[in-house]
Amino acid sequence: MKVQVSANFKKHARKTIISIIVFAITYIILLILAIGITVGFTLLGVLIFASKPMFLTAVLCLGLFGSGLTILFFLLKFVFASTKVETGHLTQISERDEPQLFALIHEVVNEVHTSFPKKVFLSHDVNASVFYDSNFWSMFLPIRKNLQIGVGLVNSVTQQELKAILAHEFGHFSQKSMKVGSYVYHVNQIIYNMLYKNESLDNMFEKWGNISGYSAIFISLSVFIIQQIQNILKHLYTYVNLNYLALSREMEFHADEIAAHVAGSQALADSLLRLSFANHALNNVLTFYDGKFSENIRSSNIYPEHRYVMLMFAERNKYQMRDGFPQIELSTLKKYDKSKLNLENQWSSHPSDEDRVKALQKLNIVKQEIRNEPAIELLSNAAAVAHTISDKLFSGVQYEQNPSMLEIAAFRADFESKMNKYAFDQKFNDFYDYNHPVLKEGTPPFEKPIKQSFEELFDDSKVDTLYELNSLKNDQYVVESISKGELKLKTFDYDGTKYQPADAVELLQRIEHTIAATEQKITDYNQQIHAYFLLQADLQGKGKEFEQKYNDFATFDKNYGEGQARYNEMVVNTEFIFQTVPFATIEARLSDLKRREEELKKQLVLLLALPESSRELDENLIRSLETYVNNELVYFHVDHYNEENLQILFNAISSYKKLLDENHFTKKKCYLEFMLSLEENKE
Repeated sequence: MKVQVSANFKKHARKTIISIIVFAITYIILLILAIGITVGFTLLGVLIFASKPMFLTAVLCLGLFGSGLTILFFLLKFVFASTKVETGHLTQISERDEPQLFALIHEVVNEVHTSFPKKVFLSHDVNASVFYDSNFWSMFLPIRKNLQIGVGLVNSVTQQELKAILAHEFGHFSQKSMKVGSYVYHVNQIIYNMLYKNESLDNMFEKWGNISGYSAIFISLSVFIIQQIQNILKHLYTYVNLNYLALSREMEFHADEIAAHVAGSQALADSLLRLSFANHALNNVLTFYDGKFSENIRSSNIYPEHRYVMLMFAERNKYQMRDGFPQIELSTLKKYDKSKLNLENQWSSHPSDEDRVKALQKLNIVKQEIRNEPAIELLSNAAAVAHTISDKLFSGVQYEQNPSMLEIAAFRADFESKMNKYAFDQKFNDFYDYNHPVLKEGTPPFEKPIKQSFEELFDDSKVDTLYELNSLKNDQYVVESISKGELKLKTFDYDGTKYQPADAVELLQRIEHTIAATEQKITDYNQQIHAYFLLQADLQGKGKEFEQKYNDFATFDKNYGEGQARYNEMVVNTEFIFQTVPFATIEARLSDLKRREEELKKQLVLLLALPESSRELDENLIRSLETYVNNELVYFHVDHYNEENLQILFNAISSYKKLLDENHFTKKKCYLEFMLSLEENKE
């Protein structure tokens, strides 16, 4: 198979090659200068010592020689550096273990015309990648790659989709034209290592400084020269990296095209659209077990649970199912992202999923023979493999005692219970996920007759307005960055029109005007909804109860923003505890912290008095919080922190945030459920 590279690919490849040549020339010049400095310093040191042999001139001679060697070492150390990928968290498999999976890999390798991976590993996540250990010489010598396949990925796709994903990964290494990307990657690593990975150099300076006080002079000299070299390399790194990232984006399109020729456009497009959703589902499973840590409970096999959560989320989002998997359409992505801003992210290594899917749809390569069976069936004993990977995943968790295993039936009941607890009724159509049912202060009563039905009040158009507002605010933030010169672009598109950075201020004003108009629409929606349910409450003789439920939430919501700000303030003002600062600074910062604690303690007392709080905290944590609010704790004494008291402080700060969020959500849900009961009981 031979897939022609695009004109855009060739253009970025040429620019990238030029940047490599510029780097090579610059590096050779810097290396010659470093050699010259080393020779010059050495000759100068020898001349000084020869003119007046004594201890001081001997130190000066050795110091100059050491400075020169240090600068030379800085420029040559990358030759000896290597990057070894850690595989301890992975599980290596062989063809004897998994003949069907290896048969698929052989099939892809043959069709893509690349070499079979050196090793194949399984991981727990929703991902697949090709990786290898690298060093300076790997730019010139062929290296066999390793393949990593996530069981979470295998659990989320069909066999045809897995074939497409593997073809994409191997597609990066299938043709000579792709090797320039690998070469630039190494050049980038070289520059990055010289700029930011200098542990060996720092250790050398430390040992050198311990030899003699005179060493500080020569260390300062070496550091000054190295810093000047680094300043040059930083500009060079930006230049090379921008060209590499532009090429990298084209390489993704190219690898996608190879995958489409192997497995068809549809298979890769479907998997691209599903994988972030599948990853979200797996993260929810793992977050669930984070909450089970204190109970010494873990999963025996996370993958049936992962599949259950995927199907549950798909049902709640009304996704279509095909071959047992949720089908996520491109339009679904646009439902949440209504941004009108279009600018090329020059620092992104991958094009957006939307652009990739559109390119695949344009290719429209159709395969007649497709395998839509679940990819998990390729594993010889899927349950055993899943148990092994799950065991490895949980092996890093330090439980107080041997954890008990949660079986799938218990997981379903517990997970669904938690989801229902922290979700609003689907009848509201997600309208209140990003909107609070409160009226703005000074909003006059809605006096027009309410002609809309419940369904019309919460139809898709109302929810779309909320997503539109969120996208407008994101656009506002980006355009504001452009107007301030923080985001440097030649041009950008907004709503189909091309703009210069100088136009950003005027465009920003228009966006702000649109935001104000959209916020007013949402205010009107909330006002109509409030009037609708107030009328229903009056008709059912529950007007006072409705007002009480509303005021209970609205009053708490009014102070909710202040509470969030208070939490953020406490987090920022305790960061110094994790930093190395002088004792005097610690005392001053703690004195300021004590002043801020007064309001935190006051608000904690109020939150702890609420009924919901006692259900959310265990007895040990409640005792810790009572100790905090009732005592003046000492966090630092003379030259050391009191770790026990600091733990009480951090418990208080995190618990404050938890209680604030829990009570806000509970009051909101209570009010919404009352609204729903009015709708269900209306005549």
